[in-house]
Amino acid sequence: MLWSSDNAVIHSLFTQHPQVDAPVEYLKFWNVWGPTLASVQGDEWKAHRRAVTAGFGPVMNRTVWEETQHQTETLASHWIEKHGAVVPVVRYWTSRLALHIISSGFFGMRIEWDDDGTTKPLPPGHQITLDTALPKLIECLSIFFMVPTALLGRLPGKKFKDTYQSFTETTKYLVEFRAGVLNNVESVAAKINKTILESVVLSGVDTEVTGRNPLSQESVLGNIFFTLLAGHETTGGTLGFIFLLMAIYPEYQQRVQRELDDQLGGRPMHEWTLEKDYTVLEQGYVGAIQKEVLYVFNPASFIMRKALKPITLVDSHGQSHQIPENTLTLINNAGAARNPNNWDRPKVPLERSTALSDSPALYINPERWLNGYDNSKSKNPDIASWTAFGAGGRICPGKGFAQVELTSAMATLFKFYSLELVVAEKTKHECNDNEQVAWERTRDMAIKMMYDDIEANITIGIHKDIPIRIFRRTN
Repeated sequence: MLWSSDNAVIHSLFTQHPQVDAPVEYLKFWNVWGPTLASVQGDEWKAHRRAVTAGFGPVMNRTVWEETQHQTETLASHWIEKHGAVVPVVRYWTSRLALHIISSGFFGMRIEWDDDGTTKPLPPGHQITLDTALPKLIECLSIFFMVPTALLGRLPGKKFKDTYQSFTETTKYLVEFRAGVLNNVESVAAKINKTILESVVLSGVDTEVTGRNPLSQESVLGNIFFTLLAGHETTGGTLGFIFLLMAIYPEYQQRVQRELDDQLGGRPMHEWTLEKDYTVLEQGYVGAIQKEVLYVFNPASFIMRKALKPITLVDSHGQSHQIPENTLTLINNAGAARNPNNWDRPKVPLERSTALSDSPALYINPERWLNGYDNSKSKNPDIASWTAFGAGGRICPGKGFAQVELTSAMATLFKFYSLELVVAEKTKHECNDNEQVAWERTRDMAIKMMYDDIEANITIGIHKDIPIRIFRRTN
């Protein structure tokens, strides 16, 4: 086994596909319905890849850009009007935000923040709505992956029953969606704005795309769920970290807002466009914040790869390593971000770093991603992208979708609103009502929690209270 946090080694492992590929024997748990993009290799993988990527592209990116604007703006209003402008656990809401956005792209289904699953009429044969079943299934994934499906419906306990219901209901909805596309192939194929599900279903039955055999119903359903889950978890988690860090570092938040004011001016939101605004923002400070968070708080702490043939890896010091066939490799993204040999970090006094658990949140430095920044240790400006989304043949097919979503969400929120840490009354009292000292203590507690209280499931995140307050910008 090879375990590496060396950036040169990691990049080489990503880019030597197909000699280095995912160890599919360890990824069969994704085969909930049938083989998926994550769990196959060779020609079969190519067929799955072509079918899945058919759903992504410029048309879908425009849908994501506009839906993210709507969902972020209405979420901000929901926080203010329904929750007193205070958000205790940001990750809960950013995960739901990502699910709302991805549901639009995948199913053409808009979920509003006041929907609780009881206001919509149920389709025939269903017990709950899809926008209730999906988040419940995602919430119960640990149970779902550990307990055989045949047992779920028979075990006592609400968690098991909820998991089984959400799985069976999601399955029925996906089967019905697929059947609806296949029953109207010509009209769906003629649509300009197809959902991702429609594109995957059409591509899955097109043998010019998949090769000799079309994808089975089970594989189509599996690929839809796999890409939906991967996109929802990674983007939701990343937005959660971004929102928290903008409250912890108001100076970075203000710089983001100045950039948004300069680029977007006084134009109404419906006039913001991918063509005019996205690239400028993604390549500027908005994008720098995203890259820093994706690198320091990478959604996937480690990624597995396997050498299918003997390969040579050259590390950051120029030393060559001969890797035997069938060597399992673990790419340590978390270690790479904290590796002093290939990454520079802002200087922090030892006493402070020790007191705050040497938290990665101490070393946030978005400037490193901007043109002109002198960072001799970082040789690859795309490093955050390929550690978060992969590179080479196994690069994430939804990378563009995620980047557009992150940029649109940041632009919408921080153009009109600001976020701040909530200072508890107890903390103020302990600091003799000195507001600055109380804020600094609150900030330090938040920074420490961003290491001590991170939880790892499919991705990493903080699910404990770090309350933030949202308020409208006044100018």
